[in-house]
Parts: sequence; structure tokens; C-alpha cells
Amino acid sequence: MDEKKYQVFVSSTYEDLFLARKKIIETVLSLYHFPVGMEMFSADDSDQWDIIKGMIDGTDYYVVIIGHKYGSIAPSGVSYTEMEYDYAKSLGVPVLAFIRNRNVGTTPSERESDSLKNERLEKFVEKAKSNKMCDFWDSIDDLATKVAIALPKIMMRKPQTGWVRGNQSISKEISEELAELSLENRNLRERVRDFESQTQGDKPILNVSVIESNIQMKFTPFECQQEYIEKITLEDIPSDLSIYVTQEMIDGYNKNIPSDNEVDKYNHKLFRYSNYTHNSLELNPVIVNSGRRLATDIYVEIEFPEFITVLDSSNESEYIIEPELKLPVSPLIKAREKKDLPTIFAPIGNLIDGLRDYQHVFNDDLLLGRLNRISSVSTGFSPNRNSWVNCEEHSITLRAKKLLQSLKIDFDSVVIVPTGTGSGLIKVKIICEEFVEPIYYTREITVS
Repeated sequence: MDEKKYQVFVSSTYEDLFLARKKIIETVLSLYHFPVGMEMFSADDSDQWDIIKGMIDGTDYYVVIIGHKYGSIAPSGVSYTEMEYDYAKSLGVPVLAFIRNRNVGTTPSERESDSLKNERLEKFVEKAKSNKMCDFWDSIDDLATKVAIALPKIMMRKPQTGWVRGNQSISKEISEELAELSLENRNLRERVRDFESQTQGDKPILNVSVIESNIQMKFTPFECQQEYIEKITLEDIPSDLSIYVTQEMIDGYNKNIPSDNEVDKYNHKLFRYSNYTHNSLELNPVIVNSGRRLATDIYVEIEFPEFITVLDSSNESEYIIEPELKLPVSPLIKAREKKDLPTIFAPIGNLIDGLRDYQHVFNDDLLLGRLNRISSVSTGFSPNRNSWVNCEEHSITLRAKKLLQSLKIDFDSVVIVPTGTGSGLIKVKIICEEFVEPIYYTREITVS
């Protein structure tokens, strides 16, 4: 018997495949390995996702059993079983997929009744079928047999870290060699620290304060949209209002209503404006030189994932200005007002109609006023400035000609806006004339 034991994560939907999971866990135990799963937690308990990821992190092999149910769906729109599968694949954990044959007879409790879940299940099945280590099963015993054959094969072809008894893991000779190497490593680290302490004063020390820790943002989809506007005809006018409506009024109204394309553009701008209003985040970049030497020609690049947009003078007007859609007043509304308006005040009613027809002119003036008040981030080099910011769609660049020791530079604030959900890395690169090579670091950003 091999002394190394492996941890095997068993994943599936829970209620419909409870007996199949139990059989596979027994099969893994019979092979003298350690099965793990989430039997102690509800499959739709999203608070346990961190625990699930931790268990997969320490897993050597991942087995997924797919039946005819998609299972509980997470807020991201993906089932927890598929999330586990994707996470294991992303870590490079060897994955064995066992898919129940699609023509096998099932009970109602073993099938999805939701058409949307059925569609997502079929896509998940296609994804799992593309896996190199994939097989199909009919009965639970058939499944257990195939798992019992497949696991030893993959363990032989792709051995993982696994577990061994503490008294068998390291020989006495290896233990002594490791102790010697550890002592040598400690001595070398001390020598490096001494060397750095002697040369540190010859270099500037730049600290960029813009993203101190990992960022959590919210994304609220915008649902309040302008519907398409239908044209009207004389037949749509109630008989009691027909004397107040002419064909000319209807033609003028139909001519001035926005087209479907204009409504789509308006809704797109309204989505951006709402996203900026509710979900944006303002960043205030600062660079500090805590060293003893002047830093010159400083360049800092901050790169965001694709689901984050950086606002600058080229795109911020699409986000920070509330869009307007010119809507003509319906002849029906005008007719009702005229009907309710005494004859003596008819001239006033005509004046109101005239002012309403020119309302878009005033709206345009207000819009121009807003545009003139936009404060934009500096987007280019100025010979009279020591520092400036350059923004692109997914990145921020900080530039400075020089920064004296023990001083700092406060840059113009920058606004970032999520355009969807996701998780990724913010990559920061720092360069200056005095550095031999760039400094890199990352921060995590999550939009939920």
C-alpha cells in the first residue's frame, strides 16, 4: 500500500445525488484516501463559500458528479456546484467529471422543473464534457466502479502533494541538511539586510498612497428605463377631445417623438449616470518620498481590471451629467388642457403651448451650463507643472518631475466606476530615474 494519502473533494448537487455522494465517499475511503465535501453545510449557504474554497485549496483531486439538476444558484447567477468546479480548475487541481447519461430514467425529484436552470445545466454539462478526464454513468454502482478505476490512474499519472505520516516524511539525513540550509539562509538574509542598510541612503524611497488595501465595491444594475414611444393617429383621440386635435398637431407630435435608436442611446447614458451616482469611488493619489535622496522622473502606472472604468475628460461627461430626452407634449394632453380651460383664458393656453414647444431650448442651455462646469483631471504634460495625472479607460498614470526627500505630492482626485461584477487585481508599477528596476505590487478589487 502506498504510504502517501490524498485528499479528494467530492462535489455535486445535494438532495438528488445524496446516495451517489455517499457511495463515492465510501469508495474513496476503500482506496485508503481522505474524502471531503460539504455534507455539514447547506449547499445554498453562501456564507460558507470561503470555507468551501479553503477545502478545495487543500485538495489533491476533485471529483464532480453531475445528474439532472443544476442546484442552488449563487447571487452571481452560477450554481454552487459549477462555482466549485470552476474554482478547482482555476487552481490546476486534477478534475474528474462523472456525468449521468442523459437518457437514463429519472424521478421528478431528480429533474429540474425550471427551464432556465435546465439551460444552465446543459451548458455546465458541455463544459464538463470538454474535460479530458470525463466519463458517464447509469447507476450508482456503475458510478462507484468507474470512480474506483479512475482515481488510482490519475494518482499515478499526476501525483500531488498528499499526506504522509510525520515519522516517514523526512529522513534524519534530510532533516540535518534542511537545518544546515536554514542556518545558511538566515545568515545570508542578515548580510543582505546589512548591505541594504548601508546603501539605502543612496536611493529615494517612494510610497504610493492611493489604494491602501483591497477594494470592495457594489454594482447595482439600473432597471428604470424609458420605454419606446408609439405614434398616434386621429383614431386614438377620444370623441370628446377630437374638436381640440388636428391632423397637423398629430403629424407634428409624431415627427418629434424620439426614435427607438434615440431611446436606446438615452437609456445607455442613463445607465452610466446611475452607475456613477450610486457605485463610483473617488481615489486621491499621493506619492511620499521617505528616503534621503531626491527622486526624479517619477512614473507610476495603476492598471485596473476590465470591469472598472477610470473617468477622465474624454469620458466623464457621459457619466456625471444626467441625460435628457426631448419628449414632445402629446396632443391628448394639450386637448384635455384646452377642454378644461375656460374660453376667456384661451390666449393664455396658446401661450403655454408655445412655451412648451420651446422647452427644449431652455433644456439645451441648462445642459451647456453643466458642461461648462465640468471639472476634469489633467490629462497631459504641462511644462509649468511638476506633477500631473493621465487617465485612460482602465488605467491611471501619475507623473512627477521630481520629489525632494521627506516630501509628498498630492495629485488630482480620480473617480473609478464599475461596469459589471467581477474579481481581479489592481497592478501598480513604480519607476523613477534612481531605481535600478521597477517596484511592483498588487491589490485585489471585487465588485459584487
